[in-house]
Amino acid sequence: MRKSHTPKAARTPPLNAVRVFEAAERHRSFTRAAQELGVTQGAVSRAVSTLEEHFGFPVFERTGSGLVPSEGAEAFARSVRKALHDVRDAATILAARRTRSRVLTLQAYSGFASRWLVPRLPEFHAAYPEIDLRLASTHDGPSLSSDGADARIRYGHGRWRGVASDLLFLDELCPVCSPALLAPRDGPYAPEALNTLPLIHLRGFPHDWDEWLAAAGAPGITGSRTILFEELSVAYQAAESGAGVVLGQRKHLIRERASGALHEPCATVLRRELGYYLTYRPGLAADAAFGAFRRWLLECMDRAEG
Repeated sequence: MRKSHTPKAARTPPLNAVRVFEAAERHRSFTRAAQELGVTQGAVSRAVSTLEEHFGFPVFERTGSGLVPSEGAEAFARSVRKALHDVRDAATILAARRTRSRVLTLQAYSGFASRWLVPRLPEFHAAYPEIDLRLASTHDGPSLSSDGADARIRYGHGRWRGVASDLLFLDELCPVCSPALLAPRDGPYAPEALNTLPLIHLRGFPHDWDEWLAAAGAPGITGSRTILFEELSVAYQAAESGAGVVLGQRKHLIRERASGALHEPCATVLRRELGYYLTYRPGLAADAAFGAFRRWLLECMDRAEG
């Protein structure tokens, strides 16, 4: 029987040692890793030594201020962390097959739901078929009710009493319109070009146009007329049909801008310390199904181009 000549470091390392290493790298401390894993500090040290013997080089540099990953070890830890998340998610799905589907209810504004989230939901359902995500949409605005939802997409400063929050994206507001209303050209239009066009306003955000016009240096512009809507999703639809110019969240309209259905006639982008957040009660973070959705959502945001 022929012996394998695969170098030892190229073989799969001891999985328990890998798990312990990931915790130690994340905490940059053997002591805190031991507390998380429920083992002794000596057990953590031995597991890391086993991994270092496998690779043939140290995975940490011990300094006076704590542990510092050696070259390449931090990237290895990130890969391990993702693999551990995948294992936990797969275990969630397997367990659900033996019991029942886990139902998650998410409440979101209509603009975010229709333009950003809904087009991406098939990806989530394909990855997590045993998680039943139920989406409840509501009017766009600063306030959001809390009726029966596990988690909510909320708009604001990110500081709400009694809930945890993850930033999805901050405001990047720019006028958008159909090419049929105002044809794209090589350079941006001056803000004054909007004075001859209908401006679409959203009732829940009465000052957005004033703030954008001030940022653009053209506070006196009023447009040829005002069109008022309650829901941002309807306002976007009106803009696509050529009814007027709307202030759009650039993250909402990634696909529409890429396809040319909407374009940005002016160069100024209004950026504010307001944004969209995933909010949830702190205890929900330990729920496996919600954890899978949360990681998926944040990874989608990281991948999305502005």
